[in-house]
Amino acid sequence: MPDRDSHRAEREVTLWGIFWVFFRIGLLTFGGGFAMLPVLNYELHAKRNWIDDAALTDIVSVSTVFPGSIAVNSAFLQGLRMRGVPGVLAAVAGVVTPSIIVILLIAAFLFRFTTMDIVRAFFKGAGAAITGEIAYAAYVFGRGSALNLRTIGLTAGILVILFTFRIHPIVAIFISGAVGMFIFRKGKP
Repeated sequence: MPDRDSHRAEREVTLWGIFWVFFRIGLLTFGGGFAMLPVLNYELHAKRNWIDDAALTDIVSVSTVFPGSIAVNSAFLQGLRMRGVPGVLAAVAGVVTPSIIVILLIAAFLFRFTTMDIVRAFFKGAGAAITGEIAYAAYVFGRGSALNLRTIGLTAGILVILFTFRIHPIVAIFISGAVGMFIFRKGKP
């Protein structure tokens, strides 16, 4: 639940402010999905205090369960949380606009340069950074979870299932959620 300062910041933010922040998130995120989580954390929590750790973790968790990109789903939920439907429109427009611009530029000008060694080397280096960002996101959102034997066991079990059976990640999410309903419900030690 957001604290009082977060609520004050939400009331004071303009739709243009929401658009601009999510535009920056969309512009500065390479790799999409989980690679954007450190940028979301920095822009929404650390820099602006628009959201606390628990609410950000909730938004990201819900964003991964629903179809669509994590970026758009997170923008939708945060925009709704802050300013209702106008906030949704501002946040979603902000997060998708940089991608649209970049895709149009690639299609128009840059596609012919992708065979150059320097461009390929850049993308390999960027891939390493994206892997690091995903590991950082796992750390940031994992520290918000209660680390106990049940959490560690469930995480290890899902990793074993993913690597052994090569199931679709959404199946793993539903399995983990179903198991979580039994082992994390209130009243259980």
